[in-house]
Amino acid sequence: MAFTDDPDGDRFFALRTFRADGTPVVTTIWLAPADGRWYGYTPARSWKVRRIEQDPRVEVARSTFAGTPTGTWQPGTARILPSHRLRVARRAMTAKYGAEFRVFVLVTLLGRFRRNGGPAVGLEIEVSGDLPLLRR
Repeated sequence: MAFTDDPDGDRFFALRTFRADGTPVVTTIWLAPADGRWYGYTPARSWKVRRIEQDPRVEVARSTFAGTPTGTWQPGTARILPSHRLRVARRAMTAKYGAEFRVFVLVTLLGRFRRNGGPAVGLEIEVSGDLPLLRR
């Protein structure tokens, strides 16, 4: 597995998931490393979660805030963490993003009361291939 620590402090990543017809969809996401994998945190009802449930195949690249890739796309697989493992994602995200992640969690919690938000889920992404995700 191609995993490196986060030496450059990269903040934003482009996550490419795939619709049922194979069409790729790119979204911006925060990812944090822990235990040789990457972790993310997102509302359960987000479209990226629905796509990952249907097809765990993903591609990840470093990106700008707007989601424009600035690095090489790397193939991998993603899975939705069971609720008892959500803590792993939260710890990794808090360690990397600190107070900004805490604000994001608060916004996500407030979003639960809206129709589209739903509870948060953790994403675990294992990047495959020989290229480290963060190498420029």
